[in-house]
Amino acid sequence: MDTDTIGGTYRPDRMHETYRRLAESPITDDLSAYRRRLTTIKAVELKAASDCDLHNMTSALRGRALNGEPLDALLPEVFALTYEACARTLAMRPFDEQLMTGIALHNGNLVQMQTGEGKTLAAVFPVSLNALTGRGVHVFTANDYLARRDAEWMAPVYRFIGLTVGCIQQGMPVEERRKAYASDITYVTAKEAGFDFLRDQIALDIGGQVHRAFHFTIIDEADFILIDEARVPLVIAGRSDELDIDHRRIARLIRDLQVDEDYQINENSRIVTLNSHGILHVEHILGIDSLHEPQHQLTLGRSMWLCMPRFC
Repeated sequence: MDTDTIGGTYRPDRMHETYRRLAESPITDDLSAYRRRLTTIKAVELKAASDCDLHNMTSALRGRALNGEPLDALLPEVFALTYEACARTLAMRPFDEQLMTGIALHNGNLVQMQTGEGKTLAAVFPVSLNALTGRGVHVFTANDYLARRDAEWMAPVYRFIGLTVGCIQQGMPVEERRKAYASDITYVTAKEAGFDFLRDQIALDIGGQVHRAFHFTIIDEADFILIDEARVPLVIAGRSDELDIDHRRIARLIRDLQVDEDYQINENSRIVTLNSHGILHVEHILGIDSLHEPQHQLTLGRSMWLCMPRFC
């Protein structure tokens, strides 16, 4: 059977459609474009350069980025510089796969890497490139430990090429958070960054805000952060005023109520509901006109809650 034959019938239109769909697939197995880009990175030879030469190169690259030169044009030099910084500060020479991962991440792609293949080091390349603009880069991690570990581990590389690093931890004061977010690179959990964003929205003045404008983010453990953790909403709850309720009096009142006569129980959903007789009973004992008035809503809820232990 010919390669352009489907079911024994030649259908070039269907084959062309199949090729088009494969070419537009979100999953890319053809790494030839990344290998070509890798060649341009390796062509920048910096092994013989002194530390002073590399620092001067960093300043020049930052100036070019701040002047608006496209980051794609700077990528080979910045990646080569970061590669040499890793070798000199961490005694680690990243593999080609890590460099290609960095290219893919810079392009906004999701990259699958197995545990132990060096995701933390691979992320340093696109982070360094995008941080040169001075607009800040976030690195989202799965937990506080990873945020602190990765920030401390990769900090020598960033500092070697003139970039500042910050790390957000749970319970950190506002001033420290603002300083960390103002760094060129900020390691933080997605949850902490999300809560800080929500708190910024309800801050009464700019002094109470910690974030600056968002620019570029690398997400570690993307499946966990974007799928698993994203199912749990971030909620900021304010403190309510303490209401003057005599809980002992309510408890004594509940003891006088009778099941079926004053309230019904739904054991499947574990819900207690006062009936009309029970509402009149409670209103009479408390000496109020209507238990459904707004000022008595908490009293009604408390009554239901105290009924529950009677059938738990």
